[in-house]
Amino acid sequence: MRLVSTQTAVLTGIGTVLMSLATAAEAVETGPLPDLTLSQFFSDGWSESWTKRARPDGAPDLTLLRVQSNLLLRSLRTDSFIEQPTAASGDSRVSSVTPLIEYAVNRRLMPGFFANYQEVDRVSGGGREGWTYGGLIRLQLVDTADASYAFNWKMTAPNSGLGDHQTLTSFALAGWHNLQPLGLGRMGVFWHVQEETLLGPRVSGSRQNDLTYDVSLARTWTDGGGTLGFLSTFIETYSKTDLDGHHPGRTLVTLTPGVRTTLAHHHVVMFGVDFPVNAPEPYDRLYRLTYIYSF
Repeated sequence: MRLVSTQTAVLTGIGTVLMSLATAAEAVETGPLPDLTLSQFFSDGWSESWTKRARPDGAPDLTLLRVQSNLLLRSLRTDSFIEQPTAASGDSRVSSVTPLIEYAVNRRLMPGFFANYQEVDRVSGGGREGWTYGGLIRLQLVDTADASYAFNWKMTAPNSGLGDHQTLTSFALAGWHNLQPLGLGRMGVFWHVQEETLLGPRVSGSRQNDLTYDVSLARTWTDGGGTLGFLSTFIETYSKTDLDGHHPGRTLVTLTPGVRTTLAHHHVVMFGVDFPVNAPEPYDRLYRLTYIYSF
């Protein structure tokens, strides 16, 4: 399968980069981390070495499948999906793989770089495929024991192999809150609000701006020391609203139930399925698989 061989080539190609990053001393928390707040944004955290906050007794702050991340990381992440298109689209299958390197340089700033390969098969035979690439910046606005907020900026180059000619740029505010103090067990709520803009040549009247927003709930069932560390089940509600174009105000909603766990403290595996809620449905089903190596 071309997608599998391409994913292997991507991971091999960035293996040298990953190993060089992994040789850096792993950040180990030796005591309670001082809080980062918005009022301290220009003073605190910039000269502090990155350390992931441990929450052994509460709900952990997690990265999920669709909601924008609210915390800084040092990781290699690979997102993949297989989509079952609607019959009206004329496509038989859409496959995608996206490797991403995230590297926090301190407690406030994290750059990231990614590539994406996508393959579209047609019912009538043949299809198209293409590569693209991009980068992101994440700024930690708030980091406390029970809350985390981050600002995300992302830019993706056009995928000419798929016929795209526009650059996608986005700005998002993402957050997490620990719900355990409310008596809800080891449960957290995750959310984001994101504005996306397509830059470059476009057909008159086509969409240029949209708004995406997500509210997700995750329940963690195990601690981080077991065979299945931080085993969590979650449900994500993801929506996208056109702000202009032929259908301004049109909103598509999908639900994504999923499972997440950590193996051997460093290897995270997530799986979920997207179910469209309202019409017009963008696809019948979409199956997601994510692997993260944290270092």
